[in-house]
Amino acid sequence: MEQNSTEGPPTAPRPLGTRLDGVTDLAAAVRAVREHPGPVEIPAGPGQLAGRHLGTVPQHRVGEALREAGADPLILRADISIDEDMPDEGVIAVLDDQLSLAAGVGAEYLVVPRAGVSGRGRSEDRLFSMLAALAEAASAHKVHLLLETEGATADEVALVEFLERSRREGTLDVDPHYLASVAWNVGASSGAGEGPAAAFERMRPLLDRAPLIVCGLDEEMVEELFAAVPELRAAAEASRILVVLGRSGTAGA
Repeated sequence: MEQNSTEGPPTAPRPLGTRLDGVTDLAAAVRAVREHPGPVEIPAGPGQLAGRHLGTVPQHRVGEALREAGADPLILRADISIDEDMPDEGVIAVLDDQLSLAAGVGAEYLVVPRAGVSGRGRSEDRLFSMLAALAEAASAHKVHLLLETEGATADEVALVEFLERSRREGTLDVDPHYLASVAWNVGASSGAGEGPAAAFERMRPLLDRAPLIVCGLDEEMVEELFAAVPELRAAAEASRILVVLGRSGTAGA
């Protein structure tokens, strides 16, 4: 039978990762990663595997053990939102601390949740200034900053695109390798009444710059998502999106 020599073997889908929520024991975390190798998200904070309670050496050991078990890449999720009800300087200080934690465990990404700007008293200009400072700090730590997006809003994508324009114009000191992107909480987005095709359409321009994290869904939802937006399956195979299993319902959950 004649074969087309220009066609290579099919690309293996990237494994679906997992979210280690509430896992405090390293041995249990390693077992969970071995069951779901691929992208692994660790929520930071009290009652979690990673937090301020870890010294520098334990941070390194945790990251090393998870990577050896199959965590690729390792993702840290901050335990406060960018619009937390506290002074701007306090939010930046806590998130900068968590960037240090991400670097300490060898995480490639820090996901920063949104809690919604309603009643927070922060204008988009203030949010951009905060994100700009965090983006520069993330680049210095060699960590990708990811702003979580949920609900039918384009605000997060617009903020990330504004960061990239500022970098190109030379007003933001960020290494091009560590461009900011978004973490798409599919469960929360769908719960807000937004269809996956519409949500992905506004995020598509980011794919050419940095990967998207897709979270807030289980295996059944992944298949439904790929069926609704076939382009996402190809993007997953090319590692342009990184799927993390775990039904985290809302930002800050």
